[in-house]
Order: sequence, then C-alpha cells, then structure tokens
Amino acid sequence: MLRLERLRKEALESCNFRGHKMRTFSRKYRHWWSSKCKICGKEVHLNDNPLPNEIDISGEAVALNCGDK
Repeated sequence: MLRLERLRKEALESCNFRGHKMRTFSRKYRHWWSSKCKICGKEVHLNDNPLPNEIDISGEAVALNCGDK
C-alpha cells in the first residue's frame, strides 16, 4: 500500500503543478487506478505493479496543463 500512496502523491503533485483539480482515484482494474480533472476532464492513471517495460504514472493530466488541447 505504501507504493500506491507514493504514486498517488507524486501524480497529484504533477497534476496540481499543471493546474488540474483532480477527483478521487478509483480502481479500474486490479493494479490500475484513475482520476479525472474536474475542470478539463484530462486523466491520470496509476499502475501499482508495472511490468518491466511499463510506466507507473501516465495520462494527459501529468503531461498537459489544464485547458490545453
């Protein structure tokens, strides 16, 4: 659970830096969690058990500012 909490904190910091107001994370699959910005709808995804070739944090909300297309 510590890994998931660390990932959530890191993802939210990145999203907040970009101006997003994120909703609560919800579980999509066994190891996948998602959250959506309340303003623009961009998402962030967490994978708490990535394969060696996968990343643990992804999505438009960590890459683009709120309101960017």
